[in-house]
Amino acid sequence: MAGGGDVTSPVQQLLDEVHARIGGIDDGNVATYIPPLGKADPSLFGLALATRDGHVYEAGDTGVPFTIQSVSKPFVYALALHDRGLNAVLRKVGVEPTGEGFDAIRLEAGTGRALNPMVNAGAIVVASLVDGDDWGRRFQRILDGLSAFAGRELSVDHEVLASEERTGDHNRAIGYLLRNAGTLDGNVDEAVKVYFMACSTLVTARDLAVMAMTLSSGGVNPLTGRRVVGTDTTEHVMAVMATSGTYDFAGEWLLRSGLPAKSGVAGGLVAVLPSQLGIGVYSPPLDRRGTSVRAIAACQELSSRFGLHLMRPVTGTMSAIHRYLRGDAVSSRRSRRFAEREILRTRGRAIALCELQGDLGFASTDVAVRAVTGDHDGVRWLILDLHRVVRAEPVAVNLLDALVRELREHGVTTVVAVGEGRSPLASAETAFASLDEALEWCEDALVAEAGPAAEADREEVVPLPEQDVLRDLPADMLDVLTPLFAERRLAPGEVLFDVRDEPDESLYFVISGGLVAQVMQGEPAVPVQVASMGPGTAVTKLTLRRDDPRTYRIVAAEPTVCQVLTGGALKRLEHDRPQVVEALHWAMTRSLAARLRRADQQLAAHVASGPRSGTPPRG
Repeated sequence: MAGGGDVTSPVQQLLDEVHARIGGIDDGNVATYIPPLGKADPSLFGLALATRDGHVYEAGDTGVPFTIQSVSKPFVYALALHDRGLNAVLRKVGVEPTGEGFDAIRLEAGTGRALNPMVNAGAIVVASLVDGDDWGRRFQRILDGLSAFAGRELSVDHEVLASEERTGDHNRAIGYLLRNAGTLDGNVDEAVKVYFMACSTLVTARDLAVMAMTLSSGGVNPLTGRRVVGTDTTEHVMAVMATSGTYDFAGEWLLRSGLPAKSGVAGGLVAVLPSQLGIGVYSPPLDRRGTSVRAIAACQELSSRFGLHLMRPVTGTMSAIHRYLRGDAVSSRRSRRFAEREILRTRGRAIALCELQGDLGFASTDVAVRAVTGDHDGVRWLILDLHRVVRAEPVAVNLLDALVRELREHGVTTVVAVGEGRSPLASAETAFASLDEALEWCEDALVAEAGPAAEADREEVVPLPEQDVLRDLPADMLDVLTPLFAERRLAPGEVLFDVRDEPDESLYFVISGGLVAQVMQGEPAVPVQVASMGPGTAVTKLTLRRDDPRTYRIVAAEPTVCQVLTGGALKRLEHDRPQVVEALHWAMTRSLAARLRRADQQLAAHVASGPRSGTPPRG
């Protein structure tokens, strides 16, 4: 990239902005009923976001360890469902919201079941249902499971565990109530001990984001690729998180953030958007319900700014990236003289093309943005082609616009190819109705920037001896040809020929100005450019497809001068000097062969490049 340095993802920028703003909130109090939790620094604030392909965005204190506390509940519930099955767990623990706090002592009338697995009563029973012949093996199963969710080996904070055991009479009382109701089997102290140990497991905000994403992706850890639990299990867990994960705040939480979540009294919180992302937050100050104040604010703002609400309609599942190519593998249809083609051949990688498709939301656009920022070496111009985009959510437009602004800081100019040439990205340099026009614009900019030598080659007038087709002919043959040419001048917009004209073998050599090939599309019909020809190039009516129902024509884009070698002059020359005509035909064949080789290279590059779902090709 021309400006040097790494490009910061717009997602990272927005995460940093949210972290900076929310970090200024000083409401809430650190939990003290477990004494070691009261030692936490209230200024700590870590915010992490994990994506399905294993990328983790982080802001603030995401590496600071803390005990997971009640955030363990959905993950232990997942392990119990995996080990016992839904029906067996439902016989012991219900799934209805309590409308009460996390430590409420209330069981379901008539059954004695805990109301749901997110309150302490349900979590104690759930911990006892995880596989294991005794409490030690059950906890090891839980610790191994939590580690699999996090993608790394976790450990227990023994100081917090000892404190939980010293101050845990309320939970023991719940345990005895459960055993008396016939819901909890075995030794109460052992069952509660397993629950305490699960709550005392050490994690970080980054760990929580990965754990949340593992739930979101159907039970497969995005970092390790390991399946932890089944897809059905994660569906059940996320459903209960949505209705009960934040206790008596669950309804308003879901209304405002739209994200299934689970909070903990150490200040941790996980939130998930199914199939798209996982969020992990750590900030010790809590509100009166026991949920981190900054975590609430951060998740609500992220949901609003990224369009993450679970109930927001989403359609389409295809990759956002149709193709990602560099300018040495794709080019416009402009016919260029040899010197310009050489510049584009040797320096074309300065142009990048990203073709987007489908419905763009947060997750799909994030993948596309990281694809661009991950393959930016040497890029000076970026084309974002939106012709295949069906719908772009506001968050997608914001992310792309932020990407354009960030790229500009690194010396990259972004243009957009979009229907009718009206870009939704305010920060883009310009927009074109067709991809070909956008490519031509970037190529022209590259050629113009190539230096004094290139400028010398970009003369406004290219005489016959320097024409691309004629440049290699011997001087004596050029001397024979030159008197046979007739000059034709065209005003801007004047039609040189179109598909309705009679076939003609005449050759038109562009001396100055430029021509464009157009097709008439729509109702009423409007001209759409499909190719262009600058000075030094040649055209003929023989290239027109007469079976094409569309009106196809060659038009002067500006005041243009052509030298014309008519079909009649060619026939006379073929009779008088056949060797000259043969040399001319071979020159035209070589020019055509070079174009075919280029087209073949571009076709191979298109096939190799996509359609894609991840990072663009390197090399």
